[in-house]
Amino acid sequence: MKKQFELPTYHEPDFTQDKFVKAPNATLVEVEKDGISPENYHALSVFPEYFKINNKWVLAVQSRMDTVCVAHDTPGQESVDIVEFRNLKKGDKVVVGRTEDGSEGIFVHTEGFLEEASEAATFGFRTGRSRETAFSKDYDDIFDLLEYEKENNGYITWILGTATSLDQKSRHALQKLVEAGYMNAIFCGTTAVAADLELGTYGSVIGQAEYLNDQNSYQNYYEVINAVNEAGGIEAYVKSGKVKDGFVKACIENGVEIVIAGTIRDRLTFPDTYNDVYEAQDAMRAHVKKTSTIIMTSAILFTIASGNMTPSYNEFDGKVRPVYMYTVDIQEFAVNKLSDRGTLTAKSIVTNTQDFVSHISRHLTQD
Repeated sequence: MKKQFELPTYHEPDFTQDKFVKAPNATLVEVEKDGISPENYHALSVFPEYFKINNKWVLAVQSRMDTVCVAHDTPGQESVDIVEFRNLKKGDKVVVGRTEDGSEGIFVHTEGFLEEASEAATFGFRTGRSRETAFSKDYDDIFDLLEYEKENNGYITWILGTATSLDQKSRHALQKLVEAGYMNAIFCGTTAVAADLELGTYGSVIGQAEYLNDQNSYQNYYEVINAVNEAGGIEAYVKSGKVKDGFVKACIENGVEIVIAGTIRDRLTFPDTYNDVYEAQDAMRAHVKKTSTIIMTSAILFTIASGNMTPSYNEFDGKVRPVYMYTVDIQEFAVNKLSDRGTLTAKSIVTNTQDFVSHISRHLTQD
């Protein structure tokens, strides 16, 4: 009988220990100018972090990289907010201090989801991941996780690179995943959406018939972007009936939001594209705050940006649980880049992302 997926139990630190009881309150310094942090600010990580305020240890929900902690120390109402540097306001009380062991009223808890230690075997063969590991287990884990998320009102965010839009089979797979409820939000660039709409409208992709080299232009690609602009936006263009299939059409029809962030390479974008990077970050973060699982495919810059703003945990309905992260790319360098930047909880899968989404869809949608 198949074992049901279970979320690991979160274990908070034992704050009755002397090191926590005797630890000082965190030092708070007020911001003097909007957007300027005090010196010696404490930069947060993706792990659960606690701050001692008025002798109470307070968990920073949604701790994430490249942010600071703004504390509220009104007696009886102690809390903390996680704030990007640019969003700091004069008068905000920022936690300062660089140690993470509790000695400055700051404690980073990296073992919250680890099971209690059991007696280890004196010898274990292939107990870790290696080139000989059967990575098919990763797929089994994803299948179980996504089924659990769908059944328990989880929030699944996908990052899609252009590669997933360049093939009819992977586009069809993405469409089925949207329709089946396995995607709640998508982050991507202009090209991923434009290529999907081009195939859905003309049957060509970035100027050439699929798999053929009989064309070498961007005619249809820009024709689609022009048509979307003329229609006033992606939703209006899809509802015009010109798009036959694809994940973008499925998103419009099923209320799944696509956050499109522009890049310096874009020659023409959609009315729906966020061309201000701060606005794009804010739009992405609005979904990240609700995300319980995020899957990042073949888009290294989006992966790093999203991974760094995604905490390793979150609190839903009063329960602290992990946020699951997967990075998928054909290049080992690409999937490891996020870990190099400090997001240590992401699991990496090195494979063709077109095959990856097709395999996920075949299992979950029986397509």
